[in-house]
Amino acid sequence: MPETQSRRTMNRSLTGILAAALCVTLFGCGVEGDYQTRPTPATSSLIYIYRPYKFLSSQAAPMITCGHESIELEPGSYFEFEDDTETLTCTVAAGANNEYKFDTHAGERYFIKEEVEISGLTTQARLVLMDAGVGADEIKECNRQGIKN
Repeated sequence: MPETQSRRTMNRSLTGILAAALCVTLFGCGVEGDYQTRPTPATSSLIYIYRPYKFLSSQAAPMITCGHESIELEPGSYFEFEDDTETLTCTVAAGANNEYKFDTHAGERYFIKEEVEISGLTTQARLVLMDAGVGADEIKECNRQGIKN
């Protein structure tokens, strides 16, 4: 009888491990990124574009252009750059509302979230300017990515 109870305990443990693995695969929970804050330059703004991991849209990587920088963000990644313009225009190569324009100020940091949805055979992507506190918290789950022009 003790052997049967031992198997049940082992099966429950295995079930818990599989559930945790499924959670990480589907939702990206529990994944730590390499984001670290750095001082914002006094003469320009610091822009972070990030894309949280989402399993159902992980195959698409639409091109994003912000100012003079272009990148295809992989799920669960971010890109950072400095900009010294007063108005920054960002576009994403998938979706109907593919342009986002906002004012920037030297010495401030901005977080732009890319949201990618796949519906049938179409990929829709949009950019959302996030509150700095929310963006700084969400980007912690992402890993830094380089430029892909």
